[in-house]
Amino acid sequence: MINRGFTLIELMIVVMLVAIIAAIAIPSYEHFTRRAIAAQAQQEMHKLAEQLERHKSRNFTYRGFNPRYLYPTPPSPRIDSFDETKQELTLPLESANPKYTLTIVDGSVGNPLLTSSDAIGQRWAIKAISNDVRNSSFLLTSTGVKCETITPVNIETDPAKGVGCDYKHDDESEED
Repeated sequence: MINRGFTLIELMIVVMLVAIIAAIAIPSYEHFTRRAIAAQAQQEMHKLAEQLERHKSRNFTYRGFNPRYLYPTPPSPRIDSFDETKQELTLPLESANPKYTLTIVDGSVGNPLLTSSDAIGQRWAIKAISNDVRNSSFLLTSTGVKCETITPVNIETDPAKGVGCDYKHDDESEED
């Protein structure tokens, strides 16, 4: 009698090969999905920057810029990605689990919202803060500052404190 089945050893070898392939593929997939959402955040920042410049060319100021027209309120049950009161956009759009939060502020001291009466309207700053500690956060300003940091608390938009990303590590000591 001839057996036409698999032995336990053959089956274990196949399971082990599948496990090895999965151990390699899953982290690579996660890395590429993080890169994709970071690219989407940068793309949205540049789109907002373009619209801010259009607004200034028509109004001679950035004050009053409200990107609600770019992100209209979706019909229920979809999720609204743009918070008009905070001038914040969450990415991916219409997601219940946002990966990035983009905030648009006036580039003057104190960083009021551009929709605020306190806004000077001569500069702007857009921060993209990642909700994933393994992904970068970004800063883009009207004065040409572009930076990327893995630590979102290092992003500074207030000109009184120095606009940019501080790359200093916590273990570095300051010299007097």
